[in-house]
Amino acid sequence: MGVGKYLGLLALMLLSLLALHSSPVEACSCMPSHPQTHFCNGDYVVIIRVMRKSLRLVQDNVAYKVEVKKSYKMNEAGHKLLKHGRIVTPNSDAMCGINLDIGKLYVIAGRGPYLNSCSYVKEYLKMSVVERRGFAGAYRKGCKCSVQPCFGQSCLSEHQSATSCKWSPFAKCETDYSACIPSHYRTPEGIISKCHWRRTPAYKKCMSDP
Repeated sequence: MGVGKYLGLLALMLLSLLALHSSPVEACSCMPSHPQTHFCNGDYVVIIRVMRKSLRLVQDNVAYKVEVKKSYKMNEAGHKLLKHGRIVTPNSDAMCGINLDIGKLYVIAGRGPYLNSCSYVKEYLKMSVVERRGFAGAYRKGCKCSVQPCFGQSCLSEHQSATSCKWSPFAKCETDYSACIPSHYRTPEGIISKCHWRRTPAYKKCMSDP
């Protein structure tokens, strides 16, 4: 690995750690993540409809009243965060805040008390069919695999482990039309698993005409 590439990856890792351990006011940078990573790591993954926005600021945060239309994933922490039907986010872009449009449906995958620009937030109507199916179940099947962010022109062709898929944040085909899932192979030594990008029809079409 070249020195420049190594330093770039190290810088991104440090930014990610700062985002995880700082308040929304202190950090607004994070490692790019595939939608599947957001699903697998999230405390909650839900479809919400935005009902209204609070005009009162509390510690530079704004709250949205939301209706949870469908839950794809919800652990105990996620249930506590959403039990009052409220999403809290910083009040400005500079503090990682996000803006939600009243009345629209969003898929969100959140972790911790704040929804911010490091969370997965996407308007439902703007999601690809594969993304919708991913959140509905395909991503869950791949949670034993990890999606490893990959930077540089040659990194995608380098060797990857059996438990991960390499992914460029600029790779539209893998982001919008695929999921990293395990395949099982029977060998003389027993059954082994290897993670790979699922070749959906939309993914194959994207790869043939990127």
